[in-house]
Amino acid sequence: MKEKKLITFLLIGTLLLCMPFCLLAQDASGQIIHAKHREGIDYASRGEFKEAEEWFKKNLESGSKDATSLGSLAVIRDLNRGEITDKYAVSFFKALNFLQDGKTEEGIAHLKTAIEINPGYVRAYNVLAMAYASLGQNDNAIKNFQKAIEINPQYSEASFNLAALYQSLGKSEEALEFYAKTIKLAPASVDALTNSAAIYASLGKFKEAAQYYQEAIKKDSANPDIYYNLALVYFMSDQLIKFQDNLIRAQELYRQRHDEKGLQKVAEYMDKIKEIEKRIKHGK
Repeated sequence: MKEKKLITFLLIGTLLLCMPFCLLAQDASGQIIHAKHREGIDYASRGEFKEAEEWFKKNLESGSKDATSLGSLAVIRDLNRGEITDKYAVSFFKALNFLQDGKTEEGIAHLKTAIEINPGYVRAYNVLAMAYASLGQNDNAIKNFQKAIEINPQYSEASFNLAALYQSLGKSEEALEFYAKTIKLAPASVDALTNSAAIYASLGKFKEAAQYYQEAIKKDSANPDIYYNLALVYFMSDQLIKFQDNLIRAQELYRQRHDEKGLQKVAEYMDKIKEIEKRIKHGK
């Protein structure tokens, strides 16, 4: 029994390390921008919005569904609808350029300028909050996420990002509250489901954790990481048959993806189960 407790502790640690933390993933325009987006953002920061729009659309047509292109197109769409002005959009994209270069303070300054131009447009608050979070200024980050939600309660990206920030700060109750709001607003948010599951698992609420992972599988049935973490939850709740079934499914999907790291971690826990069964059989 002592051996089983030790292995369970190790599995809990692995589960928490594997949980996705996607603070910058939900709102494309707030990501840490990769160099490949430089051209499109440069166009927009110079006020060349037609060229920027064409560039981002072309990038998406190439098969890339990256968040930066999607979010940037959303801002340009809002510009075309008259929800924001050219001046606002230029400041916003200049901010992204600075954030792309790691010049966070400069990016924050341009985001504040954009907010002064149009204080009722939520995207800048969301990006500003993420910039503050990257500097460890969590109170400012929380305040700006909350402001975005106050302006637009349907803005699921801000709800998700606020939940993820609370999760990183170890504030499980607050994180679960805003993940629940995210799931209500955006039922297809796999990250909100799996992050919620990971929190419940860390609290020892394995039934709830399993339910959230199962819901995530309905949305993304080809994701081996979800099966893998669900398997660990079943192990920790002494449901060894379900544990093995989901671990085997994860193994199959990792193999299809030629994911050697995934296969390796599955194999390690398969070996641990065999070791536990062997020790139990011999009464040790």
